[in-house]
Amino acid sequence: MAEFLLREAFNPKGVQEQAGRLLGAWAGFDRVGFEEAVCPKLAALNFGERAQLIRESLHEFLPQAYPEALAIILKALPPELTRSELLGMDNFIIWPLAQFVSSYGINHFELSMGALYQMTRCFSAEGDIRFFIEKYPQETLARLAEWAKDPNVHVRRLVSEGTRPRLPLCRALPAFKKDPSPILPLLEVLKNDPELYVRRSVANNLNDIAKDNPEVVVALLSRWNQTPSPELDWMTRHALRSLIKKGHAGALALLGYGTLGLVELKSLCLTKPRYRLGEELRFEARLFNPQSRPQRLMVDFVVHYQKAGGKLSPKVFKAAKPTLGPGETLVVSKGVQLEQRSTREHYPGLHKLSLQINGTSMGEVPFILEID
Repeated sequence: MAEFLLREAFNPKGVQEQAGRLLGAWAGFDRVGFEEAVCPKLAALNFGERAQLIRESLHEFLPQAYPEALAIILKALPPELTRSELLGMDNFIIWPLAQFVSSYGINHFELSMGALYQMTRCFSAEGDIRFFIEKYPQETLARLAEWAKDPNVHVRRLVSEGTRPRLPLCRALPAFKKDPSPILPLLEVLKNDPELYVRRSVANNLNDIAKDNPEVVVALLSRWNQTPSPELDWMTRHALRSLIKKGHAGALALLGYGTLGLVELKSLCLTKPRYRLGEELRFEARLFNPQSRPQRLMVDFVVHYQKAGGKLSPKVFKAAKPTLGPGETLVVSKGVQLEQRSTREHYPGLHKLSLQINGTSMGEVPFILEID
C-alpha cells in the first residue's frame, strides 16, 4: 500500500503540468511526444521506475547539450515552496528533475550544484546531491557548509538530509557509515536551527550515524546537552531512538535512565497461550521496587516473531516510562495487533514475548500464532 501511494506522486496530471512548463520555457519542446512517451506507461511501473522513465524521457526530448537542457529545466521549475515543511505530494516532480542533474551533469560541478540549490527550494535534492558528495567530497562539503547558513529552510535541511548515511529511498553513503566526522561540523551549525523541520533532519542524521557509530553520537549529544534546552531535549530523544530500542546503556543514561537496580519482575503473563492472526497480543507485567529510592524506568516489550526459516526475530515496542517509588508495585499492560503488514509477514508457530527495562532483558513467555 505504501509503495502504491508513493508511486502516485508521479501521475499523468503532474507529468502534463511539467510538460506545459517545459514548453513555456522552450518553444521547441515536443510536449505531445513527451507526454505520449511517459503517461501511458506509468500505471505498470513502481515509484523508482516512474522516476527513471521521466528522467530518461527528459533526456530524449530536451537538447543533448547538458548546459542547454539544464537551463530549460530550471526555467520550468514549479514555484518555490512557501511552507517550512513538505506536505503530501508537494512538487514531487522535482525528484526526476534532480535525477537528471545527477545522471547527466555529474561532470559539471558548478552548474549542477547551482541547479540542485534551486531545485531544493521547490522540493528537495537530498537524494541526488549524494552523487556529488561521493565524486567531489571536499568541494561538496565546503558548499554544504555555506548552505547550512542559508536563509532558505529547505536549503538548510538539504545540508543535513543530503548527508545522512542511510537515507531511505536513496543511495547510502558508505564513507560516512565508516567515518561520520565530516558530517559533524555541519550538524553543529544546524543543531539550534529555528525550524523544527531542520532540527528533525539533524536528529534523523544522528540516528543514522548511531547505527554504525553509537559512541560518536552519545558523546556528541552529551557535549551538546551541557547547554540544555527544550529543543535540544526533543532532538536528543529523537536521535537516540534506535539506540534506546537496542538498550544502549550510554543512550539510556543520557536520557536519565540509569543502570537497572533491584527492580523485580513479579509476574509476566499473556491473556492466553494461543493467538490467531488478526487478534491482539496483550501482556500484563507486575514490577516492584524494593529499594529506598525511586527508579525511573523505560519499559519496552519485545515480540520475537517466527520467520520463514524457523528463527525468531525480535521487534521492540514501547510500553511505559514510569517512575517507580520506593516499595511501589506497578502493573504495566500493553498490546500489539497480530496482523499482516507490508513491512512484516507473519508465520505460524512458536513466538515469544519478553520485557526490556532500561535496556536489560527481563522475563519471557511463549505463545503460539495460528494462521488459517
